[in-house]
Amino acid sequence: MVTIAILTDFGVSDNYNGTMEAVIRRLNPNVEFTYISGNAKNFNVISAAYLLLTSFRYFRKGTIFLTVVDPGVGTSRRALVIRTTRYTFVGPDNGVLYPAVSEDGIVEIREISNPRVYLSQRISNTFHGRDIFSVAAALLSLRVRPEVMGPSLSMEDLHKLNFHERYSNNSLCATVVHIDHFGNVALAKRVEDVTPRKRVKIKVGEREFEGTTARTFQDGGCNDLLVYENGYSFLEVGLNKGDASVVLGVKEGDEVCIEGFTQEDFSHST
Repeated sequence: MVTIAILTDFGVSDNYNGTMEAVIRRLNPNVEFTYISGNAKNFNVISAAYLLLTSFRYFRKGTIFLTVVDPGVGTSRRALVIRTTRYTFVGPDNGVLYPAVSEDGIVEIREISNPRVYLSQRISNTFHGRDIFSVAAALLSLRVRPEVMGPSLSMEDLHKLNFHERYSNNSLCATVVHIDHFGNVALAKRVEDVTPRKRVKIKVGEREFEGTTARTFQDGGCNDLLVYENGYSFLEVGLNKGDASVVLGVKEGDEVCIEGFTQEDFSHST
């Protein structure tokens, strides 16, 4: 049985996710569904890309990832099917798929432009999740070949979303890629380990905060900002029993600098 793993920002109070499931189930009653999240942050391509990147490798080979975080729906942005070494990804060409597919290894890219793949002749300008992406995912789950979807594209054609990091003046600076519901701030830096109990300065623009490196949340007091390796091996700033994002005043796409870290501190990271 083929699994379709869904990631959307449609939320849980409306009928968008359920309608997408209904379209898929009508075409393939035997498909298995699971959700990475049906409640990703609205319009937040950076955060959704992080959720997909940190989740996909835990799914069994052959899973189809249906990702609809698509603030450009109805515009000229392309609809894509990307086949990688182990999986297939369906979603908009806005960068949300790029970190995950490039990590797994891209084998084939197709634009979904064949009208026969669409749900009907009249496509909604605001609900491609139902009218295009769900149909494509369902057909792929039935072993329809990707070339049926439309023409081949190259890597150069893709909208690329890269997570950025840089080193400057004895500081590691990295983009905020995700803030979870606890307020923990994940940064665009992968690490293998962080030596605990090292005092650092955390800078956001002109503002500066005191912090401590840690391995667990209990390594700091209730009001201590902690810098640690999160569960997906990304560097993260958290607050023990508190919301670090509020203290720092950051959102996805902002840059956070941690003074006291150098490139040599992460010589064993990937």
